[in-house]
Amino acid sequence: MKELVKIELKKMSLKKEIRNLVIANVVIPIVAFVPILADGGAMVEYAYSLVSLIILATFIVWQAVLISALVVDEFKSKTMMQLFTYPVKRATLIIAKVGLIFVLVLAFSLFTNLIQHSLFAGLSLFITNFSYTLSIGDILRIVVTSVSSVMLAMMTLTVGVWMKSTVAPVVTAFVLITVMGNINGFSLANNLVFMVMMGIVGVGCVMISINDIIKKDLIV
Repeated sequence: MKELVKIELKKMSLKKEIRNLVIANVVIPIVAFVPILADGGAMVEYAYSLVSLIILATFIVWQAVLISALVVDEFKSKTMMQLFTYPVKRATLIIAKVGLIFVLVLAFSLFTNLIQHSLFAGLSLFITNFSYTLSIGDILRIVVTSVSSVMLAMMTLTVGVWMKSTVAPVVTAFVLITVMGNINGFSLANNLVFMVMMGIVGVGCVMISINDIIKKDLIV
């Protein structure tokens, strides 16, 4: 399993992903803070929700892109055929890919949440009329939401395999973001019960997809 993970890390180029992580952490505060200020203070009340939703949306799309490149595209291009000739079970191969994506995106998501929420909490100390605090409850909410969103985004694999399309996972990611987003405070994205339930559904979907991949021949 360890060797399989190393192979997948080389395929995705970890240095490139880390570079993208740095870029994301520069762009996110700009994208989030501009509408907060431009609204004349109207968005201050929803600052926490806005920042959280932008981070969540960023990594759901990111995860969908990785799934499309590392799993769906390899089936379409038949490069998976070479992997299936290795003396390793198909289930192990697929789980290594999916597991790596899960761990990497979750780690990046938690890191970004730490940086961005700390940044906004710090800015609130110097900007008038901008109140932004983080409690222990908020931190727990961030962790649970991050884990649940990564689990939820695994649905993009199911759609990609079902439709045999590398575009489908990304489109599905935007649909998920739209469903979770709510203009009135982004309530769905910050509803822990909803996120946990959807995360469980996402895990169920990916288990079905993995089982389907194991039983079927290469997608053509």
